[in-house]
Amino acid sequence: MSTATITTATKRAPVFFISHGGPNLLENQDKPGHFYNWLGNYLKNELKPKAIVIISAHWQGQGNNGVFVETSEKPKLIYDFFNFPRRYYETKWDHKGSPAIANRVVDLLNKSGIKASGERHGNDHGVWVPLMRAMKSNPDIPVIEVSTFEHEDMEMHTNMGEALAPLRDENIVIIGSGSAVHNLSTLWSYGDKPSPKFVHDFDKDMENIACRFTAEERNNLANQLDKHASFRKCHPTAEHLVPFHVALGAAGSDKGKKLLQDYYSTLSWGSYAFGLPENTTLPTYDGSQAKF
Repeated sequence: MSTATITTATKRAPVFFISHGGPNLLENQDKPGHFYNWLGNYLKNELKPKAIVIISAHWQGQGNNGVFVETSEKPKLIYDFFNFPRRYYETKWDHKGSPAIANRVVDLLNKSGIKASGERHGNDHGVWVPLMRAMKSNPDIPVIEVSTFEHEDMEMHTNMGEALAPLRDENIVIIGSGSAVHNLSTLWSYGDKPSPKFVHDFDKDMENIACRFTAEERNNLANQLDKHASFRKCHPTAEHLVPFHVALGAAGSDKGKKLLQDYYSTLSWGSYAFGLPENTTLPTYDGSQAKF
């Protein structure tokens, strides 16, 4: 079944928040892997965006108000993960950046009062793992990575998303790449047991914020997530959460749709889209298989 193609003449490009996982996502055949099959098909065959601007949990800016933007023509891959099989460290990905679009990102951020600067940093696994799993080879759609701030101020990350929002009118997709719940320190405490209640509670409250509210009301609620009773149990540090805030800021008044719900121990794969056309075919799951 076909989804709705978006063009700059009729629609703004959508915004996504994705939970990206580790390099083993590349071989995942459970719900997360099948969600990324849907995402890749949508991006490459339906939306066909001018570029993807992706904010990664694995790159932080400098100072209170500084962020970095990857400006390379062909960013190197950064293998910033540990204790995985050797094949993941030998993985190559056919992809490209865009210095011109990266400079556009820098300009938008600087005009909003954020101190953005270009860096030839490379793409960490918060970028290349999910996009490679989604699109395999990707020689045609430029990917521009943007850092978070080095701090956890949620309102500032929401403001960053608002500054990037004009890119959507140029058919440039904005993706926040993090994890809805991300506590590696307790991962093995639960192992293959069901995820604890606090994981589900936090994940559900994120879903309510993303899907039941819009615009300023949604942003205000999201900016209070650091006061959630389970915040530190779910995010001992918030770098995997704040890309969600960037996505919300870029989404503006567009409604959110939850595209993936899955759990492993103290991790949540919660992933969302904002601003999809109403007739877009969303992934549905039969067991672990996604249908679209």
